[in-house]
Amino acid sequence: MYVRCLEAVIVNAIKAVEGERTSSSVYHLLKGKKSAQTIQDAHLYRLTKWFHTAPFLTLSSFETMMNGLIKKAYITGDLQRPFVTQEGVEKMNRLFQQTGSFNELSGWHFSGAASVFFSRMQLLVQVASHLAYSDSSYYPVTRDDRILEWVKRYLTYMPCSKKELSPRLYGELDCLFQQLQERPECIVIRFSGHKQTGKTIAQAAERLEMEETEYWFRFLHALHSMIKHITESGPRTPLLQAVLMDIHDPLTLTISARQTADYLKKTMTIDQIAASRRLKKATIEDHIVELALNDPSFSIRPFIEEEKEAAVIEAARRVSNRQLKPLKEKLPDHSYFQIRLVLAKESGKSV
Repeated sequence: MYVRCLEAVIVNAIKAVEGERTSSSVYHLLKGKKSAQTIQDAHLYRLTKWFHTAPFLTLSSFETMMNGLIKKAYITGDLQRPFVTQEGVEKMNRLFQQTGSFNELSGWHFSGAASVFFSRMQLLVQVASHLAYSDSSYYPVTRDDRILEWVKRYLTYMPCSKKELSPRLYGELDCLFQQLQERPECIVIRFSGHKQTGKTIAQAAERLEMEETEYWFRFLHALHSMIKHITESGPRTPLLQAVLMDIHDPLTLTISARQTADYLKKTMTIDQIAASRRLKKATIEDHIVELALNDPSFSIRPFIEEEKEAAVIEAARRVSNRQLKPLKEKLPDHSYFQIRLVLAKESGKSV
């Protein structure tokens, strides 16, 4: 039975959280909801690659897909407590064997930068192509004033002449594309140039003979991979580094978590902060977990002893996934908060 790539992604995420989160948590993760709970879920269940990778998804279309997966018997249960069947796992694995596992996809790191980076690059390629042909009579690929103004500034301060722009940009892109795990044409097909119009997402998918959501995830994978390699390439891609320079901005703390951090600096306890802010104790605990994820200097020692922290790390190494329930069974003397906190701190080290 036919499976869309997005459905396989949903199955993958449901498998990671099954029994501990509702399907709506997966929806919020794919949409990139910037709430403490969604951010923690992304790290706790090792789903950061999928964070904010389906911004086009609506709740109604997500629920329709979920019900379809249940009908196909790839998922059992309901939207509140979904579980992946063996057939669902097999279908998902087969699809990812065809598409690849999107190893360099990282929605957590790059979702904020990717769309702006691509819009800039898309317009810059168009401009460079027309400059090469001395043709100034064309419509820009974007009407976004911020992108248009940025490219105007770029052309003024770029480290080469306008005549050199096209061959140098081509050289950097060609070198970069050779390093990608993904098919470069997923990016190139979207470019417009002299007497050439870039394809839309739907047109690109059709031309490359891909299901539309497969094309979308391949496109994102290639884009994220480009950003990763540009960031790591040093002086080898100066033109592209300049495109990326001021937009690679990682996600920051939620406002509420920052406020809790201010209270913690006053050496207030969780109960005192909850009372002062008129919030539930669990909400303050969520904020502390978020702080552990995002701030490498944040100490979890006031909330858990070193010996108990080591026990969580050891138990996490012994289980095949990061679901909380099996860890809690192995660590009856730990609270769920302490387990989440240690896992968050460990996840933060690798983010």
